[in-house]
Amino acid sequence: VLVSATYLSYRHTKSRTPQIVLPGGISYLGPSTTPAPKATATGKIPVPDSATWATWKGQRYSYSFSYPSSLSLGFFPNDPFDAVTIFWNNTNPQENLLVRVENLSADPNNKQYVNKSKRIYVENWWKQYAFTGVVSVEEFTTKEGLKAYRAGFKDQTGNVPYEQVFLEVPNKPELVIWMSQKLLEKSTFDRIVDSLSI
Repeated sequence: VLVSATYLSYRHTKSRTPQIVLPGGISYLGPSTTPAPKATATGKIPVPDSATWATWKGQRYSYSFSYPSSLSLGFFPNDPFDAVTIFWNNTNPQENLLVRVENLSADPNNKQYVNKSKRIYVENWWKQYAFTGVVSVEEFTTKEGLKAYRAGFKDQTGNVPYEQVFLEVPNKPELVIWMSQKLLEKSTFDRIVDSLSI
């Protein structure tokens, strides 16, 4: 009986889909069925033209966007920013954020921007982080009709390592959606930005 129970437990365990649990309570949403692509010379994750696209929906806020299904995305449980991260090789997922919802009214340092032009918020955003200044802020409208700002911030070497986009949330001046191009080629990132809807 003991041998039979052990064998049945082994067969049941083998048939289950594995789940990787990462440090800090971050859980990966399961293995990708697509082999992980190798990084390009620029360190960006390549996305083949033939890649299929899936839809990601916010866990806390009602936003959604399309993304290449070859990317491994995940979220942080109980995160007030509803952040979405990219799992990539041995990099830290907490440093690979793709999307985050910033509630300006919840932060004493940002309350002043709730009733101001969000361009002013974007121009000053870098002061909260390890950037040394703003190089450019370009206003545009996404394909979904959202008002957005494309910004370049200088790092410690004086370079702009990647673009960042800030989107206004209609009728909710306290919310700003932030998106980072850090791990993505510009064409892939722009398509994701254009697909975001609220």
